[in-house]
Amino acid sequence: MRILDERWKDLAERERALLEGVVGFLEGFGAPPEDVGLVRQKLDDIGELFLLVVVGEFNAGKSAFINALLGAEISTEGVTPTTDRITVLRYAERPEDRERREGVLERGYPNDFLREVAIVDTPGTNAIIRHHEELSRGFVPRSDLVLFVTSADRPFTESERGYLELIRDWGKKIVLVVNKVDLLRGDEAREQVRSFVEEGVRSMLGLKPPIFFVSAYLARKAKASGLGGLEADALLSASGFGELEGYVRGLLDEEGRVRLKLESPLGVVEELVRRYGLAVNERLGLLEDDFRMAENVESQLEAYTEDMRRDFEARLAELENIVLRMSERGDAWLEENIRLLNIRELLSRDKVQERFKEEVVADTEALIDERVQELIDWMVDRNLKQWRSVVEYVNRRRQARYDEHIIGDVGDNFEYNRNQLLQSVGRNAQDVVRRYDRERESAELALSIQDAVTRTAASGAGALGIGALVVTLFTTRFLDVTGLIAVAILGGYGLFVLPNRRRKARAEFAQETEALRERLVEVVRRQFEAELSRSVERMREAIAPYTRFVRTEHARMSEARGSLSGITDEVEALRAEIGAPGVRS
Repeated sequence: MRILDERWKDLAERERALLEGVVGFLEGFGAPPEDVGLVRQKLDDIGELFLLVVVGEFNAGKSAFINALLGAEISTEGVTPTTDRITVLRYAERPEDRERREGVLERGYPNDFLREVAIVDTPGTNAIIRHHEELSRGFVPRSDLVLFVTSADRPFTESERGYLELIRDWGKKIVLVVNKVDLLRGDEAREQVRSFVEEGVRSMLGLKPPIFFVSAYLARKAKASGLGGLEADALLSASGFGELEGYVRGLLDEEGRVRLKLESPLGVVEELVRRYGLAVNERLGLLEDDFRMAENVESQLEAYTEDMRRDFEARLAELENIVLRMSERGDAWLEENIRLLNIRELLSRDKVQERFKEEVVADTEALIDERVQELIDWMVDRNLKQWRSVVEYVNRRRQARYDEHIIGDVGDNFEYNRNQLLQSVGRNAQDVVRRYDRERESAELALSIQDAVTRTAASGAGALGIGALVVTLFTTRFLDVTGLIAVAILGGYGLFVLPNRRRKARAEFAQETEALRERLVEVVRRQFEAELSRSVERMREAIAPYTRFVRTEHARMSEARGSLSGITDEVEALRAEIGAPGVRS
């Protein structure tokens, strides 16, 4: 292709840079090879001959039209789908055929029109062999100009409408040719066909391409050798071919070819941007919903944590009350029993200790064990319930239905990865629920609290229960009341010292029971917080792979949307400078 001046060279270089950027975007996005290959082909096509693609149904007379346009019998004609392959017509010093690849024949011919323009003759849009149509569709994005040939006796069929829609979506310049007008009888029939075609193209496709009514048969007859000038002129005039040829040759002058050549890749880029933009926006919407899912799970965990802590305080208060009631009993017992009237009984240390255990300690051990076990069971049950809640929520999200059509069109593994991760998250959470052993969880938590109490007591506890450990902690640290009283009595100071000892014993008992309460609360709260944190963290870890995927993909899709926006800006700038009227004209 011969570039006119430096301005066109600069525009061509900018377009190459744009296409290379699109290739980079598609490869980074994970686009299918055919999309990447298409853009690479457009890069190569910039330096190639102008590509004029002729499409239409097999019986529309495409081959006859091409032969009339070139004034030579080059394309094979017939009333059945004789064109069994795509034929690329190029200039050659002598006629020659060469197989380029399966389904594509390159035919060389010494025709001046072919010096600057390569013509692609395609199988029909309604070709009986499916891969013919696929090959034809593959050439559409590469075309610089499309001549769409329809037949006057069957204009604008359903298959043609679908094919025109494809051409439109790729942003191609279209010239609509209604062939075989010699079959129409009179101007009225011609106008009816014109109205039908124009209205159909406008209403169904939103297009207003130039429309030419021609008779390739009459045009070829006019150009055949041996006819006189007047007769040839009359036939050519009746064929309508002269007007079409004038339009096409004017459109394809040197500057026109350059303009259309540079415009052609822009339509391809715009179609890819449209398609991938839809996919990106769909994915971002889906990922934002997934963000909300993750945020919802997190808010559920926060609410769960808050509820657990609030309910725990109420249960802990019940545990504290057990110690406080023991403290009250002890204070009353000391006030009532440390008196001179009870000297004989107070001198019996074992008896006093036995009474103290029975009347003050009483059922404290059993009550503490009971309340701690209730606390453990409550925590285990609530933990299991929260796991089930996570499982149900993730499963609902996984089963939600989305339109995957666009996502599937652009390829890559986004939807597959997303579904696999959701399934993995749901499966892992379900496994936790299925394998959740309530008895084992309860026993382990009870043991952790017991170990913590034992460490606080700083003494071996053997196989004692939690309540027994607490009481042991208390009794081993509480003042030996009996011993102090006995010393006072035997020393002869009972009358004077005993009231003071009683007050001191009550104060120390209150102090020790308060210390006991504080240590018990501290140990149970610490173990509760540790278990709560462990449970919540396990739930967070269960969905962490998916939330990481969502964050990563959201960032990637946001970047992709920005890249597409930049590509769109450059396409619009190039289109304005090239001077093209727009892809939908």
